[in-house]
Formats: sequence, C-alpha cells, structure tokens
Amino acid sequence: MRSWVGTWLILVMNESASESWFEGWQSSVGSRVAEFRESVQKAITRRSRGGGAVGAIGLQVERDVQELVNEFGRGLMREAFDIANTTTSEVTVCGETWGFQRVYTGTYETTFGEVSLARSTYQLHGKGRALIPLDLRLGIVEGRYTPLVSRIANRALGSMPTNEGEALLKEIGVCVLSRSTLHRLPQAMLARVRDDMDAIEKSVRATDAIPADACSVQVAMDGVMVPTDGDDAAPRGRKAASPEPARHEQKYGLRPGSAERLDAAAAEDAPVDDATPAPMTDTQGRAWREASVGTVSFWDKGGDLLKTIYLGEMPSYRKLGLVARLEHEFAAVHAQRPDLRVVLASNGAPTQWESLREIAARVLGDKPRTELLDFFHGASRLGTAAKAIWGTTEEATVTGEHWKTVLREKTRGASLVLKSLEYQRSVADAATAKELTKSINYLARHKKESRLGYAAAKKLGLPIGTGVTEAAAKTLVSVRMKRSGARYSDHGGYTILTLRAAILSERFEALSAEIESTYSLAVAA
Repeated sequence: MRSWVGTWLILVMNESASESWFEGWQSSVGSRVAEFRESVQKAITRRSRGGGAVGAIGLQVERDVQELVNEFGRGLMREAFDIANTTTSEVTVCGETWGFQRVYTGTYETTFGEVSLARSTYQLHGKGRALIPLDLRLGIVEGRYTPLVSRIANRALGSMPTNEGEALLKEIGVCVLSRSTLHRLPQAMLARVRDDMDAIEKSVRATDAIPADACSVQVAMDGVMVPTDGDDAAPRGRKAASPEPARHEQKYGLRPGSAERLDAAAAEDAPVDDATPAPMTDTQGRAWREASVGTVSFWDKGGDLLKTIYLGEMPSYRKLGLVARLEHEFAAVHAQRPDLRVVLASNGAPTQWESLREIAARVLGDKPRTELLDFFHGASRLGTAAKAIWGTTEEATVTGEHWKTVLREKTRGASLVLKSLEYQRSVADAATAKELTKSINYLARHKKESRLGYAAAKKLGLPIGTGVTEAAAKTLVSVRMKRSGARYSDHGGYTILTLRAAILSERFEALSAEIESTYSLAVAA
C-alpha cells in the first residue's frame, strides 16, 4: 500500500500550480546549489593540498545537503496542505454541516521542519469548537503534528529517555523535536484512545500471525519495581496541595478504571496482595512500586523460542490491569490455534498463580494445560539448601548441581530430591534444619500443585523456565525506566510501557496505524 506521504507527493506533482511552484523553487535554489558545489570543490582542493583527511568536509557536505532536501520537503508539504484545505462555504462531516467561519494561520510539524500556512476553519451552527478540514483529511495529530512525526515521537519515547531522543533526532537532522514534545505528545495520543484500547489491541492482534511452526504457547507473568510519582507530587518531587493536571488529563481525563482501582486498593476488607504490599497511591511523593509484565511466547517442537508478545502495566491492585490484557491475548491465541499445548509459568508468588489459573479456566475450560514453576527458581532453592548443609564448599556445589539435574531430568525428580532433603534435615542441627524446612516446604507446595514435572515437559518440547518473562522485566521496564532521577506517573509509565511493548512485540506499526486513524475523518466540501 502506498504511504500517505507518497500519495501527497503524487497529488502535488500532478497539479499544474505545483509544477510552477517546483520550477520556481528550482530557479531560486539554483544559485545556492551552484554555491554549494563550488564550496565543496574548494574545500576538497584545499584539504588535498594540505595532505589532511576529508572526513570533516564530508560531514558538513551531508548536513548542507540535508538542509536543502528539508527546504524542498517543506515546500512540497505546504503544497499538500494547500490541496487538503478547502474554501467552500460549508463542509459535511459525519452527516453534519459546518458553516464557513474564517481563515487562520496554522503551523504544522513535519519531518522536514515547521510549515505555516493559512487554512480554513468551520463551526457547527456558527458556534462552539472549530473544525479544520485540512487536519481531518490528513490525520494531523493533536492539531499540529503529521502522522509520521507523531510515529517517530512515539518510537523515540518507547526506546529511550526524552533527552536522548531529542539529541538523536537533532543529529539525524530530520524531524527535530524537543524533549518536552517527546514527553507530551505520546501521552496525549494514548490518553485520547484510552477508552478504545481493548478494540485497538484486538485489531492489532488480528494483524499478528502465530508462527506456523509453533507447537506450544507459554503464558507467564512477573513483577518488577518502578520509580513512581505520588498523585499529589509536584514536578521534581516537590509537594503541591493542588497540582496542575497534566495537559493530556485536562483534555482527555484520567485513564479508565483508575478510580475503581484506587477504591479497591483502599478498601478496608480488600485482601492483601503479597506481590504488591504498597497501596496504589503514595501521598508522600516518590516511591517504588511493583509494575507487572506478561508474556505470551510460542515454541516449536524442539523447544526453541519462535516469538514473544510482551505486555506491561503500571502498579495496580493484584495486577488486575495486566491480568485482563493477558487473558485477551491468550484467548485470541487459543481461538486461532486450539491445537497448541498450553504452559502456565511463573515464580512462586501465590497471587500470580491464582491469576494464571483463573485465566486458563476462563479460556480453556476443562481442556488440559501444564503448570510449571520456573525451573531456575526451584533450582535456586536447592543451591541454598546445599549451602545451608555444607557451606560455601565444593561439596555443596557438586551436591546442589546433582539435585538440580535429578529435578530436571528424572521422571520422579521432585520426589527423589525432596526425599534427600528430608533425610539431610533429619540428621542436621536445629539451625540447619530450620533453613532446610524452608526449601522443603517451598518445593513440596509446588509438587502438590503438579508444577515440578520438568522431565515430562522436556520430552514434549515445552519450556521449563520463564527466561523470556524475566527478560521482559529487564528489557521492557528496567532498561528503559530505571534511570537516574526517573519517576513516572501512572499514565506516563503506561504510555512508555504500551509503546515499548509494541516495539518489542513487532506490533508498533499496527498500533501506530490504529491510533493515527482516530485523527482522520472524511470531509465533503
């Protein structure tokens, strides 16, 4: 499909007025091009006589060329804007007729720089908010930014801090945006579509095919701490009795369900979430609270990873936000590929296992599924037990590794390891026995729930670890959000996690297209 920019350029170059503009541009810039060629020749000749390198000249040459291209691009974009504009007395949008009001000058951010021009505005029944046909026809985002500029801003925010994004775009010399724009624009876009995210994510999922070689799917979740701002914290952590709402909140309001989640977390009879002991809000300012990550990963018959879908949510009561989205993803996968073997995986957090089981019950009903405690969490308990008995010695290392091998490779591995641990406890002193009891109880609890069947899982080519989920906590959250001095509001963190998860899941293009489409409407003149 031809891009909208390509379509614009074709429209522009097909217009006779545009052809005359192009000829005029060629004439006006011709002398500058000649001067550019002459300056390059002189610089190279001068440097060659001096015997020096020409690298610095090459850098300046390319920057000069980029500026000429940007100037030409701004001219073409202005032509495209003029074509999309209208001067008729009335326009019709969604069956409603808007009357001509007046002409105002508008400024737009394009990948080539700012473009200003006069554009028509209309009002419904001569009053109320203004309608700008140019914006609706071309999908101008937040009244100023072209769709491509907004997409670049979203990718930048999802990939790096705003100061790094600003510096990178400046170095590239295309789509130069300030850090404040990189911070504000994506939040406004995600706030705009907050009520429609379920439908948007459903559309995005429809474009994302499950690998044909997939034989199993692992559904997993985990928690990760993030630095957050309290709801009444002013910028830079300073307290404020009545803080000014963020611009996106002034225009679009709070995220849906925020009040309900706060009420649930504050209820006196609400059960305690072991994984999130802190309340949803923190009226003392900055705090660290537990966000959540989820993965839906696909594996082939040999147990090799094929693809991973990443999800991330800011702190919420019992991770309810993540649980709902994880269920939607899993349900869509099961509807498309009911033949896939299902693996539920997590560490030992009880609330996470409760959530995974509830998801499986709603999606699978009575169909079979496999539950596996992350092998490395179980194995770490065996290493701890060996050190409690023999200390930091070679014997402890060898025995710990032997127990891990038995747990992973033997059909009755869990029973054999537990029997060995119980014997060691029976001959140990009181202090050591107390430490061994912790490991025994931990493994026995998960054995009772049939989560230690690693040998059988390996024979079926099922994943026995949650490496992709542990990695998600790092790549999705820690790498991007745990920066010196960083802290995030609920919506700010949600914006970053949503965009970054889309990038890592290779869904960014589809998500961007869905969001950008909300800024477009057909306008009949």
